Amino acid sequence: MDHDLLQVKMLDSFTITWNGRTVGDANGHSKMVWLLLAYLICARGRAVPGDELASLLWRDGGKSANPRNAMKTTFFRARTILDRLWEGAGHQLILRLNEGYAWNGAVPLELDLDRFRQLCAVKGPGRPQALEEAVRLYGGGFIPKLRDNAWAGEQAGALRKLYLKAVHALLAMLERQGSWKEAASLCAAALVQDPLNEELYCRRMNALIEQGDSRAAAQAFEDMNQIFLAETGGIPGEAAQALYRRAVSNVNDRRVPPAALLEQLNEESAPGAFFCDYDVFRALYRLQIRDAARTGEKVSLAVLTLTDQQDGELARRSLELAMENLRPLAQGLLRQGDAMAKCSRDQYVLLLPRADFESGRMVCQRIRKAFVRQYPHTPAKLRVTVCPAEVQLRRAGAL
Repeated sequence: MDHDLLQVKMLDSFTITWNGRTVGDANGHSKMVWLLLAYLICARGRAVPGDELASLLWRDGGKSANPRNAMKTTFFRARTILDRLWEGAGHQLILRLNEGYAWNGAVPLELDLDRFRQLCAVKGPGRPQALEEAVRLYGGGFIPKLRDNAWAGEQAGALRKLYLKAVHALLAMLERQGSWKEAASLCAAALVQDPLNEELYCRRMNALIEQGDSRAAAQAFEDMNQIFLAETGGIPGEAAQALYRRAVSNVNDRRVPPAALLEQLNEESAPGAFFCDYDVFRALYRLQIRDAARTGEKVSLAVLTLTDQQDGELARRSLELAMENLRPLAQGLLRQGDAMAKCSRDQYVLLLPRADFESGRMVCQRIRKAFVRQYPHTPAKLRVTVCPAEVQLRRAGAL
């Protein structure tokens, strides 16, 4: 029989369409069936040995008790799904060749992966339009439901690299044109696929600032800071922090009367240390070091680190709870002139003005004892490190 063109989509989801009929991975069938179909289609043009398919299907979950029967069952299910396209489609599309299996290359097929790769490779005047289409086509990436499989994960990773390369190339064009709104939207979409890409955050912040939305740019940095702390235990780099300072300075860019300025800067009296973002903390620390170099006042820096009882890493939920508990406890035991910030996923840093090394140790030991007393059943152990500012002053040449 003559077949209309088979349309296969593997980006964002997995669907196979023929003559208005569609089957896809949203139907709730076994992931193993869709993995088998995806592999055969991507390997079309060659016969895939049975051992290779068995390795694909069971290498992530161990060996099947009866590999031969398990393979037969998987092929039966796959062919049954394909039969929904037309009667007998399963055996016409999946062929048994010698000791292997192959997708029938004689049936015309249009695969979105091929189109995506072609668009990414376009050069010349048509490149901007091709990149825009490629980015739209990519969607959520290669068959998201299969990414826990090693082979599917490899495919997804390779395609993600192509996608990000296309995104950065398209961003450069939009930035040259001054199309800041489009650039910011493109960055936001790409960050869904690569949420730890610091360059994308920076380009988004810059685009938001250029279109006059500094408040949104500052919020983008704060979101980024939380994600980095949660996922990597670190904080954004200097480039992102510089953009954040630029965004914050632009938020209050109107002339402010002195009386109104004092009102804005005023803080309601509150006990304990001043808690702030790490970027603000660093500015406060540098200012305090400058003042200490001038006056000779003692300054100490302290780090509170949470570990498990064997000094290893805590489980994520236990760590989050311990960090939530430690902050108000430590903040309340510090003076109003002290400062405190979260500097990593499992650490707080303290600025202790007018405190020498011994005084800083006493403050931290008081926090540690209070933490043990208040949370006796926590799996967390609190480690404290105190560093007198003389070390920093010597580096700066002030001592």
